[in-house]
Order: sequence, then C-alpha cells, then structure tokens
Amino acid sequence: MQGRRDGRQEAVPSVVRAVRILEAVGSAPRPPTLGELARALGIPKSTTHDLCTTLVQERLLTRSPDGRFRLGVRVLELYRAYDAASDLSAAFAEVCDELLPRHEETLVLSVLDGREVVYVACRNGTQPIAVNYRIGLRLPAHCTATGKAILSTLPEERVRELFGEGELPCPTRYSLGSVDELVRELEATRHRGYSVDDEETVEGMCCVGAAVRGRGDLRAAVAFSTVKARLTPARREELARQVTALAQRLSQRLGAP
Repeated sequence: MQGRRDGRQEAVPSVVRAVRILEAVGSAPRPPTLGELARALGIPKSTTHDLCTTLVQERLLTRSPDGRFRLGVRVLELYRAYDAASDLSAAFAEVCDELLPRHEETLVLSVLDGREVVYVACRNGTQPIAVNYRIGLRLPAHCTATGKAILSTLPEERVRELFGEGELPCPTRYSLGSVDELVRELEATRHRGYSVDDEETVEGMCCVGAAVRGRGDLRAAVAFSTVKARLTPARREELARQVTALAQRLSQRLGAP
C-alpha cells in the first residue's frame, strides 16, 4: 500500500465500501435488498454481492429469506468490546445513579464521530420526549446539544477543518446552516458554560448539554432532552446546572486531569 504525500496511508476501497454498506444497513428505515444497497451506494451489484456475502460470513450482517439485510450480532459484540474498553457507559450509569437516580427528563450520552454524534447510552426520564434514543443512533453534531458541547472544546480551526466551507444540513428550520453560524454558537456555548439545541434536531424538542473529558482523546458529552413546552427559562437554567454537575463528576470518574 502506497502512502500519500501528507504521510497518511491510502484507504483500502473494499474496506471503505464494506463500512458504507454497514452504515447504510444500520440507518435504513427498513432492511434493504442487495439491489437497493447497490443503487443507494453507487456500487456495482456484483461487488455489493461479494462484500455482503463476506459480511454475512463474518456475522456483521444477516440476510433474511426474502433477501433483506440486517446488522449481525457481531456488531453488538464489537460495540460491547468498545464499551468495556472505554468504561464510558458504565461510568455514566453509575454517576446518574449517584446524582440523578430518577429524573423527569431523559439523559443521553454520546461521542463524536466525524461530523456526527453517536449515542452510546440513555437514561429515560419519566416524561415523554420527541426522539426515541437508541444505542448507535447518529445525528448531526452541529445540531445537537451533545455535539455542540463537544465541538466547543475544539479550536476554531479544527471545527472549520471538520465541516469545510459548504452549507450544513438542516434537519429543521431552526438548524444552523453555515460553519460561521456554528462557530458563533460554539463561542456562545463556551461563554454560557453549556450547550443548547433549541428545536434544531426535532421541532418541539430542546436539549441542554455539557462536555465530558477523560484520559486521552475522549470526545463525549451528556445532555438532557425535553419537550420545549416544558422548558421555561428557570427550568433551562436548572437543567443546565444539573447536566454540568453530572458532566464534571463523569469527567472525574474517567480520570480527567
């Protein structure tokens, strides 16, 4: 494998395609067929067939009798291995039990992966919310409270490098649409001490979040998710204090300096 001029190794196309297949199967609203995967990803059907066959053999995918693909059990095994190695979810559960054993609002924990956040743990509240958080759910980092909390810990040049110069996807009419808007929002987040998702991911839902620090390059955050109708200014400040305290305790548990 030849290296690039910047010193990084070239990506292996077959591995990249296999990852794209797993992502497509995991995010599809219904299990896709071979033809649907090939069309969606722009990969020749014969190549898609060979890759899917290998992924099924390795238990990363399963194929039903009607020819539709689902994620395989090995994906969960790999996640459990990652989770055990990081101790992140276990520490989150312990800190929630200590500080907020039962709460009206849902608490979530996510990590940064490129331009998205991936949800790795959730503590359901007693009140209903507008999003069904599940382990592995991905959302745009620039829209979510956890994403903005994490991004606020990065220098501006790293944020601009990550998102580029184009328009940002807008899940709702309230979403940030440009990197300049995002940079200003991250500055406000640092000044405020916590992040806010004000109907930027789902209309009618608001979140407040705080970054979690640990050893190494951990990029994580916690957030409360609530229906906007319940979020008075006083309630928002109360949730902000609680989520900040929880993030600080979790950071200490994870060995942050």
